[in-house]
Amino acid sequence: MKIGIVSDTHKNKELLDKVAGWLSQRQKISTLYHLGDDYDDVQDLGGYFSEVIQVPGIYDKRYLSGELPAIVSETVLGLNILLVHCLEKDASEEDITKSDVILHGHTHRQELRIYDGKLFLNPGHLKASKDKNMPPTFGILNIYDTGVNASIYGINFKPLHSIELTRSESGLYRAG
Repeated sequence: MKIGIVSDTHKNKELLDKVAGWLSQRQKISTLYHLGDDYDDVQDLGGYFSEVIQVPGIYDKRYLSGELPAIVSETVLGLNILLVHCLEKDASEEDITKSDVILHGHTHRQELRIYDGKLFLNPGHLKASKDKNMPPTFGILNIYDTGVNASIYGINFKPLHSIELTRSESGLYRAG
């Protein structure tokens, strides 16, 4: 299964629409994970994706009131995936322990790392042409029966970083 991952769009619907179109039409992705800020940005993406799963950012009134959950857990092909905007603030040690893949945002800095058999992915931001001295980026997660491939892409749709992982009973590990 192939999943598009975006975060920190901050009402920049032009960049979000550009990325959504590419993910949907060129990559044939039908599921999008949005990791917050701004929760309502994805309202008009129904034409691109059959499923949009999201968490709010920390400034959303519905997050602050508890109306919207700070984390969402998904299981895809037996892989436990945690979606959270602010990893340090909202994900407990138990949440992380139960997860194979941790998707987070908030920092506007893209990240792909494996730690203790878990994949941590921050897709970066789609806020502007540059934010916090970082260019806009997004991610793609490919989940297979035996492995996982995760990539971070620039707004030019070229991959910047990729990681190929093998699945095992004790976690995810670099392939090869």
